[in-house]
Amino acid sequence: LSLCWYLTADESIHYASSLPQYLRNIDWMNRKVVEDVHWLLGNWDPEELDVTLALELLSMDFADEKVRRLAVQRLESLSNDDVLKYLLQLVQVCTLKVEPYHDSFLARYLIQRALRRIGHFFFWYVRSEVAGCPYFRQRMAVILEAYLLGCGQAMLDSFGQQVQAVEALQEVALVIKSLYPDKTDLRTHAARGEHANSTQKDPRCPHRDQISPIQLDKCKVMASKKKPLWLEFSPMPSPTPATPVGIIFKEGDDLRQDMLVIQTLVVMDSIWQEKSLDLNLIPYGCISTGHNIGMIEIVRNAATIAAVQRSHGGTTAAFRNDALFEWLKSKCPLQEIFVKSCAGYCVATYVLGIGDRHNDNIMITDQGNLFHIDFGHILGNRKHFLGVRRERVPFVLTPDFLYVMGRVKGRNSLYFQRFRDTCTQAYLSLRSHSRLLVTLFSLMLLTGIPELSAAEDMRYLREALQEEQTEAEAKEHFLQQITECEQLGWTVQANWWIHMVAGIR
Repeated sequence: LSLCWYLTADESIHYASSLPQYLRNIDWMNRKVVEDVHWLLGNWDPEELDVTLALELLSMDFADEKVRRLAVQRLESLSNDDVLKYLLQLVQVCTLKVEPYHDSFLARYLIQRALRRIGHFFFWYVRSEVAGCPYFRQRMAVILEAYLLGCGQAMLDSFGQQVQAVEALQEVALVIKSLYPDKTDLRTHAARGEHANSTQKDPRCPHRDQISPIQLDKCKVMASKKKPLWLEFSPMPSPTPATPVGIIFKEGDDLRQDMLVIQTLVVMDSIWQEKSLDLNLIPYGCISTGHNIGMIEIVRNAATIAAVQRSHGGTTAAFRNDALFEWLKSKCPLQEIFVKSCAGYCVATYVLGIGDRHNDNIMITDQGNLFHIDFGHILGNRKHFLGVRRERVPFVLTPDFLYVMGRVKGRNSLYFQRFRDTCTQAYLSLRSHSRLLVTLFSLMLLTGIPELSAAEDMRYLREALQEEQTEAEAKEHFLQQITECEQLGWTVQANWWIHMVAGIR
């Protein structure tokens, strides 16, 4: 049996993609076999590994120190932007029980990179886990302290201001929810009590370290069940005019799932950009700053589809196919951006299995850029009403979206054909990187995200990407999903009408 492993290893050194599977089959209790494996790993050029394989070797399947060291060596050649792209998973792997010890190659690597540039995000990613994960709090605290000891006084002071601001805003949010059930004036309550100094004395925003004081006169409490705070921050002084940055502060929501989806959208966008496919995604900022606390970036000059429909006939406009078209015509006469962004989000939301899609969490900018927000249900988890699945379509492609593309009563159009072609091209591009997408989600299995807690949860992702099918079959599969959306578009309109009548948020 051992001889078979040696032969496999000899072949594996020429085919890096087979390395993870080979290592999974190693008898790690056999000292001679392990010595041979370590020899192979020591003679392997890390650059021969794809980044996807390096990330896979950092999963819970591989505890051996030399295996994990090889993976980290491959990551060392990544740019800071690429490290930031995978930072969410790397922090989880480093701080949770995947690493056997506090001091690891990955921990040292992340601290070194954080000290170079990405420290702002590293700090908040680790700190939010300290607050929400008591089992591994000691390890996270050790790693965070190691970074803070070397980050410099200026960064230390900035983090201190950001932490004070978050604590003050959390106190304001809790007071408003407990004492003021109706929508109220945030300025009045932010200026009261012990948190007054923290909200007025040049607080910093954790979402972006290059913006500074909060503008209390422009802040408000949003009309939603959990009373999120709408906050406006001043931009830092610069030679060119800059607009204030808007942030929604949420207390009582776990934003880690939103962070995962938005990070995956960034990865998807990079995959598409490599194919010269710009689908105008808007992966807005989202960061968890503690246990069930976090901030979401506000996208400027954008409205929800529900708001657009209300402005063109009220709730009955949910059944008006031309409402969105008329709104767009007054804002942006070109449909190109709408077609591209609609295709991008149709593919992305299908692959990720994003549910609970209604007209208050799908938005559109004045330039015609469609985008989705609020990712509370993923991997095919859909809402049910009285045991009946409320959402019957694989993704949102309503008659009013089709109307903008000139697809009326089944009539073909140039824009609709372009939409179909863009969708299939985008879908097949993601499918060719299915191993990366599956790896990114599998590295988050130990985080406690409710809809991503077991290996079985990954099944949807693999099925959506049609891993077992040929490329031609996968293309035909997605075209069938488009047809299904067309046929059942009326069910989405009915759900949206009910949503508006009920006033659900």
